[in-house]
Amino acid sequence: MSRASSTRLLTFGLLAAAAAALVAHSLVWNFVTDDAFISFVYARNLAEHGQLVFNLGERVEGYTNFLWTVILAGLYKLGLAQEITSRVLGTACAIGTMVTCALASRRLRATDGDEADWSAWDALPALILAGVPGFACWSSGGLETQLFALCITVGVTLFVREELDGRVGRGAAVAFGLAALTRPEGLLFFALVQLARVVRGLVVERRLLPTRDAWRAIAIFTFLVAPHLLWRRWYYGWWVPNTFYIKASAGKAAWAQGGYYLTRVVEQFHLWVVPLVVVAALVRGAGRARGLRMLLSLWLYLTTVFAIYVASVGGDFMGLFRFVMPVIPLTALVTALALRRALGGAVAPKPVIAVAVVALALGGHAWHAVRVDRASLKIGADRGIDTPGFLRWYTADRAAIGKWFGQYAQPDDYAAVGGAGAQVYYSGMRSLDCFGLSDEYIAHKVAPVSARPGHQKYAPLEYQLSRRPTIITSNYYRIAPEPYRPSPPEAEDWRRKGYRYVSAQIPGLSSPWYSFLLRTDRRLGPFAPEP
Repeated sequence: MSRASSTRLLTFGLLAAAAAALVAHSLVWNFVTDDAFISFVYARNLAEHGQLVFNLGERVEGYTNFLWTVILAGLYKLGLAQEITSRVLGTACAIGTMVTCALASRRLRATDGDEADWSAWDALPALILAGVPGFACWSSGGLETQLFALCITVGVTLFVREELDGRVGRGAAVAFGLAALTRPEGLLFFALVQLARVVRGLVVERRLLPTRDAWRAIAIFTFLVAPHLLWRRWYYGWWVPNTFYIKASAGKAAWAQGGYYLTRVVEQFHLWVVPLVVVAALVRGAGRARGLRMLLSLWLYLTTVFAIYVASVGGDFMGLFRFVMPVIPLTALVTALALRRALGGAVAPKPVIAVAVVALALGGHAWHAVRVDRASLKIGADRGIDTPGFLRWYTADRAAIGKWFGQYAQPDDYAAVGGAGAQVYYSGMRSLDCFGLSDEYIAHKVAPVSARPGHQKYAPLEYQLSRRPTIITSNYYRIAPEPYRPSPPEAEDWRRKGYRYVSAQIPGLSSPWYSFLLRTDRRLGPFAPEP
């Protein structure tokens, strides 16, 4: 076997090992978070009724992942369970991102005068990503996180390739278009790279207007994205998702929460290591490597602007920081290429030294990942940022409750709920999402009450009662070892409003008794209406 064939086999073996490690790492959590079930409700209604809605007949865009939801709807139509397909797709997209980073590594090395064939260094970004707790966790979780990260990674790496070749192709525009259909932030990334292209044309080529090929790329992106924007305006009545009016409402308080969120990202991912490696690479001559230099500058530019955006919306309430995942693969790619340059300067690193340093770095990376994994599996929160352990526990409880309600709910039953995911999905009940993500009145008319992302607004009791729900499980439920017994004044107050507390033993709950409010004139399973 030739040396090139051996190296290629080693590289592919390392990539396969990284993929296997990622799958194993993601199974540490192996869960679907409650918010994912909101998209599942939309997908099911689209597949079964042809309506992309939360409640049939109510056109409110309470999701921010159009492409992901449509894909799940198509698979659900084929009879595939969303709880499984969402996790499989998420993991497959994460592996696709690893492969994309390997391809980009090979291309950039060749651009900078290195061997054009595969090298074991090309597998290093994938090995890094396999050990990132957030990357592994949100390969599971059921959300669109990894599809969006894949689209952004493909888009940016193809954009760098186009700039290096001096030829604008279609690939980057298509990738960013798919990203924008997956999450609204895809529009931001495409706008940023186009601005970078304009600035480069102005500085390097003394040209202000985009080239003909650049205009074609913009046209391709527009062709993909504009129909969805027009459809959104026609179908839902707004240019942006209903969720925007919730998540952009916290004002100055969001910046404080978002700043803390980013601080924890740097601490937990040990991102302070990246600038050290980059500086070492620059000292060793990375500035003369055209491909690495371009990737570094674009990565720094995109990451900085995206971090400002994340801070402005307060970050996210889910632990292990799924909101920053779009830039984590690029960070791993930059780190791997910079480390190689730092170890070898303009020539290939000495194998023995390189293997020792990389093995030591990956060992430290794995040790840190184990520590973070263990902490994240605990049930808790950090200034409103819930651990995945809590998210998993919460979703399991909501699922058990939803399945119990689903046994007894009638077609005209209606629920007021706080967690509008698994409980709504499994119960099949039309529901008022009290956080307003899927309710237009709350999103547009109710003042914010919190800076916690996704929880800034909440339905006033008067509004909940105006919808005459059969059950109220928003802030008034109790999960406990014993049935909840309200005080006589509390019970009388609720009776005047037309409700009473009832308690049921529900299999699968973390505590056996579940107490909630039921309308006095309605039957639900074992609970008959009051005379």
